[in-house]
Amino acid sequence: MAIANQLMNTSLLEGLKCVVFDCDGVLIDSLQANIHYYGKIKEQLGLSPITPSEIEYVHMHTHKDAIIHIVPEDKLEEAWEATRNFDSSTLVEYLKRSEGVREFVSWLRSAGFKMAVNTSRGETIDFILSLMDLEGFFHPVINSTKVVTPKPHPEGINTILGVHGLRPDQVAYIGDSLVDEKTAQASGVRFWAYKDQRLDAEVHIESFWDIKAAMQQCYHGDPCAF
Repeated sequence: MAIANQLMNTSLLEGLKCVVFDCDGVLIDSLQANIHYYGKIKEQLGLSPITPSEIEYVHMHTHKDAIIHIVPEDKLEEAWEATRNFDSSTLVEYLKRSEGVREFVSWLRSAGFKMAVNTSRGETIDFILSLMDLEGFFHPVINSTKVVTPKPHPEGINTILGVHGLRPDQVAYIGDSLVDEKTAQASGVRFWAYKDQRLDAEVHIESFWDIKAAMQQCYHGDPCAF
């Protein structure tokens, strides 16, 4: 296990051509937004307050799977109606961009690295990227509506590999959950864990400033030349 900083072993960066990002918990801090949203859905259905284990689950799974997980089967129809009528604009105040991430992706782009997104979030990802001033950095942006089987299935990562003509060893996937860890393992790409040292990762990132500094110190003008 390596911690991203200026003293890390730079061989861990050799051959890297593309960085893939998860959205929630990585590009953005959306935990409070998820707590508010799913808590309100449960409240509207007359259910008990959302629990810590439910919060952990909904934060890393698709919207559909999250609702099915926290709502009894006999209330699912009512739950889907509640989600359709929910005013998403009320969540904006609970969202914030992760510290240093825009500076990191800006540097990656200037250095010639390819970037993509692989998220369990649905079509709202485009709105989120625009809202957080992160639009235009990533291609492709894979969300749960663009795959047959969402994470931890490797379909999303495999699609990104195909779009850019890359091998798994040329790609690092930055995630913050066990689902992301399993996604990386299933697809064979490098896994870089963000702010969770319990995860089994090649590199652990506590700050985007740290990983940016680590990569800058060994960058020699080509995304393959470290």
